[in-house]
Amino acid sequence: MRTCPLGSEGIRLAVRLVSDLTLRERLQPSLLDRLTDEDPGNLQESPDKRVLSLNQLKASVLRDLAWLLNTTSLLDADATLHTPAGTSVINYGLPALAGNSASSVDVNLLESLIHRAIVTFEPRILPHTLHVKAHVGRDEMNHNAMSFEIQGDLWAQPVPLPLLLRTELDLESGHVRVMPAEQRRRS
Repeated sequence: MRTCPLGSEGIRLAVRLVSDLTLRERLQPSLLDRLTDEDPGNLQESPDKRVLSLNQLKASVLRDLAWLLNTTSLLDADATLHTPAGTSVINYGLPALAGNSASSVDVNLLESLIHRAIVTFEPRILPHTLHVKAHVGRDEMNHNAMSFEIQGDLWAQPVPLPLLLRTELDLESGHVRVMPAEQRRRS
């Protein structure tokens, strides 16, 4: 019978290091979700609240992107782009879009603004994989609406998780609806 050169203490340390690594690689809820106490009467969180499944991660990102794209930033995005305020929480969201007509919107600029907002404020989407593409048809222009496809990879272990979303922007109200791309035909 062979014995481990590390001894029993070395084995315990190795097991603890591997299990700690496994815990760190698990998907954690967003900081806001971790700070939100859903059950204030309970002093300890259950383990299922500390980690997310892949479906829960996607749902969380979908919700947070809807919040991001439906928030009006307080500062002029172009004027503050290269200043510390440009990436601070005071500039969270998009410029005011309500009241514009689809024909007056610079589609390329809007794609860029959405891309920049996501890269700046949604770190779970890997920036180098993010693509935002406008889909502007005649019907949408007549209804003063625009739609965008957001594609990228979510950080996940062991491999990134593909994400494909469709957004619908109502320019009359400024409301943005975010949904999985497979739901694009349903409404």
